Amino acid sequence: MASQKTNRFLYVVILLLAVALVIMSVRSQKAVSERNESFSKGVELKGELDKVMDEYTTIKLENQDLSAQMSEKDSIILANRAEIEKLIASQADYNKIRRKLELLRKITQDYVARIDSLVVENRVLAEENTQLTETVSQFRQQNDRLEADKAQLQEKVTLASALKAYDLQVATVRLRADGKEIPTDRARRVTRISLQFTIGENKIVEPGLKTVYARISRPDGVVMSLGTDDMYAFELGGEKLQYTLKQDVEYRNEATEVKMSWDRKDVSVPAMAGTYDVMLYMENVEIGRGSFMIRE
Repeated sequence: MASQKTNRFLYVVILLLAVALVIMSVRSQKAVSERNESFSKGVELKGELDKVMDEYTTIKLENQDLSAQMSEKDSIILANRAEIEKLIASQADYNKIRRKLELLRKITQDYVARIDSLVVENRVLAEENTQLTETVSQFRQQNDRLEADKAQLQEKVTLASALKAYDLQVATVRLRADGKEIPTDRARRVTRISLQFTIGENKIVEPGLKTVYARISRPDGVVMSLGTDDMYAFELGGEKLQYTLKQDVEYRNEATEVKMSWDRKDVSVPAMAGTYDVMLYMENVEIGRGSFMIRE
């Protein structure tokens, strides 16, 4: 009888152990299944996170010149990525991670949309800037043409208003004691150089008293003058020029004849033989020139 009780007790114990093993096995398989499912979901979520970040990184690298304007968005995106990575690593609630991931996706989509908008805005601004540059260039070209036309017109006016001397005649003579002039071109006999020319008619020039300057230079280039100080000089283009003769002329916009003469100081010394140059000036411009020769 005792033996039967013992057998029943052993049977019950074995049965309970078997049930316990079955329960432990089922729980173990469930835990493994849950771990596998959690791992699978983690891989899935990590893949989606990587895809979102890849799209963000690509658009950022393609538009580095614009991404500086999106630094605030960058900080938000990177902070959300770090938070999601921590949640995935800790195997947090799947739905919570999924919501966080959707929020990050919306933020990155907004980032991409803003970048695209900036690209369009910059393109429009670049086109407007190009058009403005072209317009400014056209205005400058037009202004340059107007300035050139103005300069040409001014040059024409200047040329038209400039007086001209023509029919310049130079006479070299020996002045006798009785005042009579004897023509000669011999160096030892010449005592006077006479100039005669006509200032042409010009209706544009303002009439009035005008000064004519004559510069006679010797064969060695020295200008014949009564002195070398400013008293015997006139200004031309900001430069002081010595003159040989000067004479005031009353000009009335019509052809005006002018006569000028130069008397040698020391007639005991022969004049320099060779070619002499004559240049005439009036109102800061050269109005005529010529030359003559004195022989030995």
